[in-house]
Amino acid sequence: MNKSLSQLFNKTRTLKSLKSIHAHLITNGCINSSDFALNKLLRAYSRFGSIDHARKVFDEIPQPNEYLWTAIIHGYIENDKCTEALCMFNYMLYESVCPLNFTIAAVLKGLMGEKRVRDGEGVYGVMFKLGLDFDLIVQNSFVDFFMKCGEVSFASRIFDETEEKDVVSWNSMITGYGSNGQVDVARDSFDKMPERTPVSWTGMIQGYIKVGNLAEANALFGRMPMKDLASWNVMVSGFIGAGDLVGARSVFEEMPFRDSGTWNLLISGFCKAGNIETATELFDKMPDKNVMSWTMMVDGLIKSGDVNAAKSLFDRMPKKNLISWSTMIGGYAKNGQPHNALKLYHEFKKQGIKPDETFMLAVISACSQLGILDAAESVINDFTTRPNFSSSFRLITSLIDMYAKCGSIERAMQVFQKAHPKDLLCYSTMISAFANHGLGQQAINLFSEMQKANIKPDGITFLAVLSACNHAGLVDEGRKHFKQMTDEYKIQPTEKHYACVVDLLGRVGCLNKAHDLIGEMTVTPTAVVWGALLAACRVHRNVELAEVAASELFKIEPENSGNYVLLSNIYASASRWDAVAKVRAMMREHRVKKNKASSWIELGCKVHEFVMGDISHSETENVYLILEVIKEDMKLLECSTN
Repeated sequence: MNKSLSQLFNKTRTLKSLKSIHAHLITNGCINSSDFALNKLLRAYSRFGSIDHARKVFDEIPQPNEYLWTAIIHGYIENDKCTEALCMFNYMLYESVCPLNFTIAAVLKGLMGEKRVRDGEGVYGVMFKLGLDFDLIVQNSFVDFFMKCGEVSFASRIFDETEEKDVVSWNSMITGYGSNGQVDVARDSFDKMPERTPVSWTGMIQGYIKVGNLAEANALFGRMPMKDLASWNVMVSGFIGAGDLVGARSVFEEMPFRDSGTWNLLISGFCKAGNIETATELFDKMPDKNVMSWTMMVDGLIKSGDVNAAKSLFDRMPKKNLISWSTMIGGYAKNGQPHNALKLYHEFKKQGIKPDETFMLAVISACSQLGILDAAESVINDFTTRPNFSSSFRLITSLIDMYAKCGSIERAMQVFQKAHPKDLLCYSTMISAFANHGLGQQAINLFSEMQKANIKPDGITFLAVLSACNHAGLVDEGRKHFKQMTDEYKIQPTEKHYACVVDLLGRVGCLNKAHDLIGEMTVTPTAVVWGALLAACRVHRNVELAEVAASELFKIEPENSGNYVLLSNIYASASRWDAVAKVRAMMREHRVKKNKASSWIELGCKVHEFVMGDISHSETENVYLILEVIKEDMKLLECSTN
């Protein structure tokens, strides 16, 4: 019976079919008489992510044995619910059920993921009380736990106190020392090992790679008697990490056998280095491509700026997962194509895939770029009703930013007020939102509130505050906060901070002070800084300083048409027509082309984009007809006014 039940559970592919099996077990009475069936049921529910169902089953068991306790604890760990797993472990002890060595190993695995050292020490104390301190599996689990949590001395003490060490004990120490940067101590242990396995060699090689000693890693790899796939992959990864793609390719070519992971390592390395041509060559040669292979190439093409090629490859994918969709949608968003991002999102919704935080952030980013509130809210409503949405700082912060960029500072503030507790990024985003909406005093007030909450500002926060002072023309406040940033918080200003203050001084006509500040900069002035001064010179018609700023800008970005146009306009406002002609001649000489500006308008949740002289829109004839009507109305209005 146990064998047939085991086969039945192993063949189960959906939660729905698992529930049918559960109902069948209840009906025929097996559920009450077989701990084996209960164990399988608990683990199956956990495997499908339905830990709440597993808990309901467990709570109905009159006297669960240690195997059933272990099954439910392992289920919580498997579903990233470490706190609940620890609670169940403590409850197990309270019920006087002695844990198995595998129970303790499962609990430590969960605690390790969250680096909960103090809780691990508590479990270590329990081990002594229960007399499990001589169990080798338990001892090895604790060595591994403390090493991975960075508690090297504690792990070493347990290892030294272990009377009968096996190869797992030694491997845990070697890998642990190596991952904590103590490669010399790791090598000492490696040399003392009575018996070495491929895991021992690979762990030692990884230690050398981690500290940047690729030569020693390669030498040790050469001496390795029996190389397995993992060791070959570690060497390929090591060369890639060191930026030596030639070395990585050489190791790859020497390999007697490869799996998809090996191919993916090399393709990913070339993609990250921007060598898309070689990455594509490898991808085309790869015998068994998996979803990760396709997704990495899509990501590589996106990062190289070839979004169209990325989409073409994405469309060819035989199978897509959440990461694939997230990569393509995020790629559109990062490359300034929010329309395409949201269009693809509507296709994604038909797939029945549950989105995660990374995916939602990509979609929210696209909505932010679009800047259309109704269109954004129609998308965001899909996410905000999901459990745990409000507990994610990143999602809440992105939502504040999105509402602000869509013009609704009120809704941005509502989201901000609901966030609890608020972190630095949350405050900085809201301050920046106020700044971009010209609400300087509200931004400064919120900054003061943040300081009272004992949250230390960083450079990004101060940039938002300076921007707020800039938009609101609060010169004294801006200079005060700039001084506070450098003197009180010892934050080194970047070119953006300087640009903000230059712009602030320029807005109120303090052009000489702005120029003096540029001369005092601790970093080399960039186009952003000189551009701020040039723009201020345009407002206040200061030709002399405009020429200084423009001269620097022409050196930094000679192909930026905006700088030439701005200087030309400054000359024109001063009736310096000969100078205007010279600027236009410079543009022709350097083959500088004016960038086309575009306008967006939203009608019925649909966004329409136009450039000057556009005739591509389906309603072009009607658009120009209305423009002619408006033009005639304006002429009549002008006549009646005169």
